[in-house]
Amino acid sequence: MKYKKNLRIFGTALILSLLMAIVPVVPIQAANDIVLSPTQGKIGDIITISGTNFSPSTETSEKRARLIFATGNVTVGVLIDNIATYDILKDTIIGFTGDADEGEFTTTFAVPASLADGTIDQNVSQGTYYLCTAVVSAISVSTIRSVSPFTVTPGATLDPLSTASGPVGTLVQITGANFPANTTIVIKYDNTPIAITSGDTVTKSTGIIITTITIPSSTVGAHTISVTVGTSTVTAQFTVTAAATIDTLLPTSGPAGTEVTISGTNFPASTAIIFKYDATAITPKTGTDAQTRPTGIFISTLTIPQSTAGAHTIYVTAGISTANVTFNVTTPTPSPTPTPTPEPAPTPAPAPAPAPSTTPLSISQTSGAVGQPLMVGGTGFQPNANISVKYDDKEIATGKAGANGTFMSNIFQVPPGKHGDHTITASDGTHTSKITFTVESVPPKTPQPQTPEMGVKVKSPITFTWGVVTDNSSPVTYNLQVASAPDFSASSIVLDKTALDKSEYILTEAEELKLAGQESSFFWRVKAVDAALNESDWTGAGQFSVAQPFKFTGWPLYAAIGVGVVLIFLFGFWMGRRTAFYY
Repeated sequence: MKYKKNLRIFGTALILSLLMAIVPVVPIQAANDIVLSPTQGKIGDIITISGTNFSPSTETSEKRARLIFATGNVTVGVLIDNIATYDILKDTIIGFTGDADEGEFTTTFAVPASLADGTIDQNVSQGTYYLCTAVVSAISVSTIRSVSPFTVTPGATLDPLSTASGPVGTLVQITGANFPANTTIVIKYDNTPIAITSGDTVTKSTGIIITTITIPSSTVGAHTISVTVGTSTVTAQFTVTAAATIDTLLPTSGPAGTEVTISGTNFPASTAIIFKYDATAITPKTGTDAQTRPTGIFISTLTIPQSTAGAHTIYVTAGISTANVTFNVTTPTPSPTPTPTPEPAPTPAPAPAPAPSTTPLSISQTSGAVGQPLMVGGTGFQPNANISVKYDDKEIATGKAGANGTFMSNIFQVPPGKHGDHTITASDGTHTSKITFTVESVPPKTPQPQTPEMGVKVKSPITFTWGVVTDNSSPVTYNLQVASAPDFSASSIVLDKTALDKSEYILTEAEELKLAGQESSFFWRVKAVDAALNESDWTGAGQFSVAQPFKFTGWPLYAAIGVGVVLIFLFGFWMGRRTAFYY
């Protein structure tokens, strides 16, 4: 019996020694402290966090503070896996032993819009959340070390603009809420401050604004209106449309009673047209446009009224847009006085057949964007002939000459193609005319990168998103690159996607495998390409890393080995006791 008792004592001691060997030793240390500045803010605000009294990094063991934004009842000592809803913001290195910032760190983070790293996803809204820290090292510690409450405040918002597009000079009303109360309003148009035309210059006591601006002189296309009140800035997009224009008259001169084809572009869509000849209103010919088309163009025929010889102005008004063009009235040629018929002269030899001739050609606009509606016309063609219109070498429109040899093509749109000069040709088979149309060469705006955010660790499905880019030459496509180096050298590029038609891209399983299993960071960038093959600048290099799959290494592995050893020992001890009875 004494032998058995000693054996039990020996077994117990051995088990305890093994357990002590495999359980990590956690040194006693002071409480971890964190300070947030400020302690409240809206989604997207940049917050500074400082930590002290953390276990410092050493030359052999780098330690990082993992920042976690969570909701619910979170306290120090809680296992991260027991938090249902949270988001890992970033990791930051804790100061090394012996340095001035030993056991300390200072960094910033952006208040997230959603919590997506826990078992329950949730969008962030107004209310109280918790900024937590955990220490990450070669031996991972999964408990919360410090907790600080953070209040998410409602962010300033803008209502839809009273009008989102229009020509220079358009009045735009801006309304919004949740701004700081009784504070000066600063409005910028593409980063340039502009004056408020009417309405509020200071927010109301409720944080509401109601103000009106006038769109300043600017290029056609998308522009950014930003409203800043205190530390709150909100933006909206306004698209400047081209000013209404009248195309070249066909013809540009003639006697009173001449029928004139008049056309224009960039007028308000589906709006009644008022025509005036000098100061007198005139009605277009029946069957032609009395209002603009849904694309903002029109094609009408006017009869020049009785008027003096010389220049006269034709005004075209649709909504708030007015444009004009000049028509020259000529004096009718008097009929010749009859003269006696002379004796017929000898019939001359027939003249050689005339070579194909070139006739004058006009175009509604000589330059513009891909998709720009155009029409061409000319004189001197064969009466009643069918006219073929080609853009470079492709037939794109047709027309039919009238009895006087004048024609006007149907409307066509500038097809996608490289920016620069393109030749438009009109021909009836005998008479040919050419004119040049220039496609704009203004590059689209650089996209705004959205996700993954700078420095974050992503997990499957790995998704890249960026802001939508609009451009006069539509549609806009995107090129996306992912590289292992920030200079995007040819040898470092691991993914190169072109002609993406959406402002996001989700990696395929095969593409994710190229990034998985690597500890180093990756870099991504994107650029926009319009239908005229104009390219924006690349965005800056966004840095991210890929979450690694769980590896059974470090102390979990050693613990498992130790438990296995103990189980084998106990099994051997049990077998020894059972076999002892047989001897």
